[in-house]
Amino acid sequence: MAAHVGKRDTMSLPVNFCPSLLRGHRGSMESVMSINGSCESGDDYRYAEISHPAQMLAGLQTLRRSSKLCDVTLCVDGREFPSHKCVLAAFSSYFDAMFSGNMVESHQSKITINGIEACILEKLLDYAYTSEITINRQNVQNLLAASNLLEITQVKEACCHYLEQNMDEMNAVGIHCFAEIHACDELQQKSRDFILQNFTAVSQHEEFNNLAQGKLTELLSDDELIVDSEETVYEAVMRWLDHSSETRLGEFHHILECVRLPMINPYYLHDFVEQSDVIKSCDRCKKLVDEAKNFHLLPDRRTEFNNKRMRIRKSAGV
Repeated sequence: MAAHVGKRDTMSLPVNFCPSLLRGHRGSMESVMSINGSCESGDDYRYAEISHPAQMLAGLQTLRRSSKLCDVTLCVDGREFPSHKCVLAAFSSYFDAMFSGNMVESHQSKITINGIEACILEKLLDYAYTSEITINRQNVQNLLAASNLLEITQVKEACCHYLEQNMDEMNAVGIHCFAEIHACDELQQKSRDFILQNFTAVSQHEEFNNLAQGKLTELLSDDELIVDSEETVYEAVMRWLDHSSETRLGEFHHILECVRLPMINPYYLHDFVEQSDVIKSCDRCKKLVDEAKNFHLLPDRRTEFNNKRMRIRKSAGV
């Protein structure tokens, strides 16, 4: 055949062409198949181009950039993003439900998306057409919130992974609360564990002082909270109170209930806790201090004290 190719401008094959006709050139055919495909049985030849998905995405991205064959336009903050419904539906359950169901938007050529910044939507669309996205400290929260709204699971998980890898004593509380709002269950649990295991360091930072009362009591009540001494917990809640005493003082006794005062050194209890103006001004707080004093003064009656304040927390050495 090679000789014939040299004598003709083109080469045609019989209509009933079959690989078996090329037995004389079996080596060259096997070489092609080892790169691009494989013989499954008989005359079947399975060809697979590994670069095809990337080429398809690149082609679709080119079409989108030039607004060719686009059948929907997403509108955010005055900006418009021509797109293809099939691509949007393929990478987002949110858009799949929108375009595949009986929603009004399925028949609209322009759709307004609320709750997302234009620059964030642009990044998500680029991800849809390229499979790549850059996550950093400046955009991770907005990307996670937007991908959660649009049900783009892969980007949401990537953002959670980024936050987990960059978690420290300064931001663990914020990450935990953010994960809880956006139903990132695994990140929520991991950030909670980080807070409990590093409570002493975490409680020194601003995010801790901004905790809502309900979240603070939830953390303080956890038996897994690790501290060297209960005095650390008491001092942390006093800093939390001082951060906004005008609004927090009236309900502070609920916070103090979560501090295990009976586990505090009796001298510290007498010299510092009992002498605090905050404690002196609140009957409920004074009652909690009296309970702790009786725990120390009446060791033979400790079995009568049956509440969570009598349980020793895990030590940092455990």
